[in-house]
Amino acid sequence: MILKDSDKWADLHIHTRKSDGTNTVEEVFQRAKESGLEAIAITDHDTVAGVPEGIEMSKKYGVKFVPGIELSAIHNNKEIHIVALFVDWKNQEFVRKLTYFQKKRTERAKKIISKLKELNMDIAFEDLFEFTENINNAGRLHIAKLMVQKNYAKNIKDAFARFLAEDRVAYVAKAKLTVEEAIDLVKDVKGVSILAHPGLFNADEMIPQWTKYGLNGIEVFHPDHTYEDMNKYMDIANANGLLVSGGSDCHGTSKDYTRIGKIRLPYEYYDKIQKFKNKVYGE
Repeated sequence: MILKDSDKWADLHIHTRKSDGTNTVEEVFQRAKESGLEAIAITDHDTVAGVPEGIEMSKKYGVKFVPGIELSAIHNNKEIHIVALFVDWKNQEFVRKLTYFQKKRTERAKKIISKLKELNMDIAFEDLFEFTENINNAGRLHIAKLMVQKNYAKNIKDAFARFLAEDRVAYVAKAKLTVEEAIDLVKDVKGVSILAHPGLFNADEMIPQWTKYGLNGIEVFHPDHTYEDMNKYMDIANANGLLVSGGSDCHGTSKDYTRIGKIRLPYEYYDKIQKFKNKVYGE
């Protein structure tokens, strides 16, 4: 049994309006405070745009803050996500690479919209401003919301099923790193690399190999993991000497089942991640 009674909790996987969440950075901290969380990480997709405000909100609300990011990678044509925690978000080479990824995200979003226009949908790239504070980080979820708003889809699930999912008419492949490249990038910015929601990827056989390459941890606690999944990934973490992480993967109202505080990480695991970071990088 992996669930532990704890008087302190953390959530190390949260998204904001800087990527595909619906909450502002301050709203994230408000909800974290209301949920009794001691520490949180903002892990927006391919951007650290929310980090400066996160540092300020941490002081305002008295909730510890971990600068983070969620990177998209590819393995055998499967999309794999790596959450990076405690990153040196000001590293100039890191910023340059993220700028490149954002450029590619923008190009992809415009290509998707172009395909939808060919289907006689009256939508424009600029319309996405309504759904994100960072239009250069716009993605399929933002486009799906726009399609729902304009009555081209019943809901987000319908938009993906008929138009945006892989092999659908408006799908455009995303520029991605290999998993190894993502792990290297996290190392370069003195971060802690965590394999996100492994239960969604069906790539368990690769975890020992990625661990040998330099993967630091694995998400055990996640809303898409069943109780059996959590037990399995706790065993895998222990067998491979991996850190244990997790969180709500909150996207706000985009995915209402992932509210902040619904899936919590016992604080002892947050503490181990922080101590690992300090030991490895001498900080």
